Formats: sequence, structure tokens, C-alpha cells
Amino acid sequence: MVMPISFMASAQNKYLTTKDSDAEALNLLDKAKSKLKQASPLHFEYTFTTIVPGSEPEIINGRGIQKNDMYYLEMGEKTLYCDGKKLIVYDNILNEAQINDMPEDDGQLTPEAILNTFSPDEYIYVLAPEKKIKGKSYYDIIIKPQDKYSGYSKIELLIDKKTMLPYMVKMIMKDGTKNILKINSVKMNQDTDNNVFIFNKAEHPGVSVEDLRMN
Repeated sequence: MVMPISFMASAQNKYLTTKDSDAEALNLLDKAKSKLKQASPLHFEYTFTTIVPGSEPEIINGRGIQKNDMYYLEMGEKTLYCDGKKLIVYDNILNEAQINDMPEDDGQLTPEAILNTFSPDEYIYVLAPEKKIKGKSYYDIIIKPQDKYSGYSKIELLIDKKTMLPYMVKMIMKDGTKNILKINSVKMNQDTDNNVFIFNKAEHPGVSVEDLRMN
């Protein structure tokens, strides 16, 4: 996903603060957020790849369910249960569960988090030329931190032109690390029992539960 040199040079010089954000890029972001709300409950499968310079890529394949501010997320050895009031992280290997306060990031690996993590009040949005991947067209939005001390160098967000749902986000850190979240499949407006977002201790005999909530 290499940007044309002319575009990157223009972006570096033109877009310096959040006031310079591309209005069309922000409009697409709002449309994607609206579409995502209409698609709830949402069932999805994803791949999360972490690439650290000098190391082999780490790849997690998982699936999740999102319904408003509730979500269920499988992340390799861990499973997350968020009922909108608290987050329970269950370690499938250690048979341990931790109860946490409701997180501010709303689940870093959910489609909603892709759109909400980088606030337009803190990040600069630039619309790049469209991309085509395996015959599909995507809006390509480049996101830059306004804060020069941010750990992020650049974020690239792809939104499916047909569905208006997020497809991929690539987060490039200043230390060279790349985190790439790709949504492989999506099923919209699925019938979903709210119990799926609640950790059931009875289903995990002998589980150790630790309450880490501050309140």
C-alpha cells in the first residue's frame, strides 16, 4: 500500500493540523460510522498482524460479535466479554478471568474501534486515491497524529465502497512496528442473544476470577 510520491509530498506540506483535515475524508468517516450502527448486531472474522522490525510477524486470527457498546471477541489465547458495563478477559490457557472497568477504547479489534480510536479532534484525515484489492474498490484514508509526540507515525484506513464498512486499518508506529487489522468477513443484523457478551463462570470449572475494577 505505497502512496504515490507526489501525493505524500503534498500531504506532508498541506495537512498540518486537524483544521486542515480533508472534509471528504471526514464525511466518509461519518458515513461509515452510521452504516456500522445500522448493521448492528455485527458478526465478523478478522486477522490481526503485528510486524516488529527484525522479528517474524505475529498473526492472530479470530472472530467477534458487536452489538452497540457490547462485544464478544476471540483473540488467540484470550476471549473478551464486554456487556457494556464491564470487561472480562478470560485466559483460555491458564483458566483465569479478570474483571475490568468498562474500557475507553471499546475493543481495539472491533470494526467500531477502527472508526473511533483516532478522533478527528486529535488526528488529521486525508483522502488518498482509491485502492482496488482483488476486484473490490476501497476508499483510502490516511490519518496522521497532530501531536508530534504521538507514538504513531501514520495510520491507513480502508473503507469498502460498496458496504461502507471498515475493511482494514494499518497502524505504523514511529519505532517501525506495524499493526494491521483486517476484517475478513462480516454478517450484518444478526440475531444475537445478549448472553454471548456475559462471561459464564459455570462453563469454566475451576476458573480463577480476579476483580480489578477501581469502582
